[in-house]
Amino acid sequence: MTDEFIPFCEELWRSWLSNKLDLEAIRNLSFDLEAAPEPYISFDDGGNPLVALTTNPGASIPQQQRASVRSASGPLDERDTYALTAKKLGAFYAGEHAPISATARQRIRALNALARDVGLDGVLQVEACPFHSPTLSMGRKRAMLKIIQKGGFLSQYTERLQAFLQGRTVVIVSAVSSRESLKKSTSLSDWVRWKASIAGLDLNQASFLELVKNPAGKTTAAAHLTCVNGISKVLVLMMGGNHLPAETGGLKTLAESMQLGRKSALA
Repeated sequence: MTDEFIPFCEELWRSWLSNKLDLEAIRNLSFDLEAAPEPYISFDDGGNPLVALTTNPGASIPQQQRASVRSASGPLDERDTYALTAKKLGAFYAGEHAPISATARQRIRALNALARDVGLDGVLQVEACPFHSPTLSMGRKRAMLKIIQKGGFLSQYTERLQAFLQGRTVVIVSAVSSRESLKKSTSLSDWVRWKASIAGLDLNQASFLELVKNPAGKTTAAAHLTCVNGISKVLVLMMGGNHLPAETGGLKTLAESMQLGRKSALA
């Protein structure tokens, strides 16, 4: 099943275009099912990319709506494969005037910088759920986990995604509470633990890495990290948003730890 995720995404794309997806189970979870699904996005990824596992695409924009895709009036064209669509989306979102949030823009830049510094081939962003929503509350995330456990489309999607991620370097970014300094014992939600599990990150075996401290000595960014046979699995915890530390600070610290794991495997 390792090689089934990408073909499954092609089937998802074609089924969405023909309006044949059976999505009844998630219709009450506030997804915009008229916006093109985005199971993965390619940011110049090559044979060995950094894989960023995110929750789901954010709020939809007009260019992603079915009418725009069918008329090719935006960056998406129904005649394209999803593999080509993913590359077009990457170029679109990385563009200077892309209609995305400052947080998303910073995250794209930081992921590309991290991939470069670790020595990987670009970034492949994959989504735990491929459908757009402006927000996804913890209650809706719990509901989605229950839906996945019952089988059906999302269960099939998750199985293939999990298999796809096993042999790849994966980074997960999660916003956390700013009430207490981050530490190894900081409580994680069921949703975050689930994402770590499908990425292949064993939190019980992970090292804890402090990435950023504020002037008062409070750890505001940290990571759980494992590296087995040169393949890193990383969960980045960030106070203040779903983004990554600055390139000259915590991101550099993270890159150095990931590089060390790769070099140890090659020694």
